[in-house]
Amino acid sequence: MRALLVEGGGVRAAFAAGVLDALLEEEEAFDVVAGTSAGALLAAAYLAGQGGRSLRVLRHPDCRAAFGRISDFLRGGDLVDLELLHEAADRLEPLDVAAVLAHRARFLLTVTDVETGTGHLIEPQEDELVAALKATSALPIAVRSPLKVAGMTCLDGGIAIPIPVQEVIDMGATEVVVVRTRPAAYRNSGRSGRLAAPWFERKQPALAKALRLRGDVYNSMGGLLEDPPPGVTVQQIRPHRPPACRRTGGSDVDIVRDHLMGMDAGHEWRSRRRLSASGVASDPFEGAKPKE
Repeated sequence: MRALLVEGGGVRAAFAAGVLDALLEEEEAFDVVAGTSAGALLAAAYLAGQGGRSLRVLRHPDCRAAFGRISDFLRGGDLVDLELLHEAADRLEPLDVAAVLAHRARFLLTVTDVETGTGHLIEPQEDELVAALKATSALPIAVRSPLKVAGMTCLDGGIAIPIPVQEVIDMGATEVVVVRTRPAAYRNSGRSGRLAAPWFERKQPALAKALRLRGDVYNSMGGLLEDPPPGVTVQQIRPHRPPACRRTGGSDVDIVRDHLMGMDAGHEWRSRRRLSASGVASDPFEGAKPKE
């Protein structure tokens, strides 16, 4: 069983968009494709076969206007307007939902239940796909109102499941390809989660606890990528430098540069894989290899 996982990161995911566009150039057979937060939106476009859509969305002025809405936030609105983002993206180039659901690979995404603070890997059906894509990327505080999905009230999947590595291994995945948006040396300090936690302490204490643990959960996930269980191979496609874009924004030049860096990384991964398959001495794996 082969799984492709895509890390989130808001606008920083322009790198991951480049990787997926490179992978679309030649067919790759995956049984499961899963994403967290912005990574889920990119994964959906990948399954739809809409190469370049994610870059066009990230660069479009109407879509970029959905991020960093400080004045709206100070008046009680959202810092990231998910409705505006999805409406603008749909006007620009509608996501081919039918193609996503018809793909041979299962499409999964993560959400965090605000009542329990637990993460869930769900397989959205047609009638809830758009809502699920909004929920997985609903950053705490930046989006004030959680969204209803699969009978749960949800926020950003990355709170509790930064990348669903353990979840797909539990499903039976033996080869896991992970598109990261952070360089190899990155470790989560947990500071942003600890700062956000007090906002939810009174009404959603379980969510506040999950936010305080966010850094530890992320770093534990990173350890699993580097040291997977016996019989499981993990390959990581990562940026060689920190992306120029931030979670909530970046200039047009930054977005294009990060996307090109992603395309280069995707092409390099594919080239190493091709050489390995032909028997040429080349290591296609950036990350962990299976234990003997």
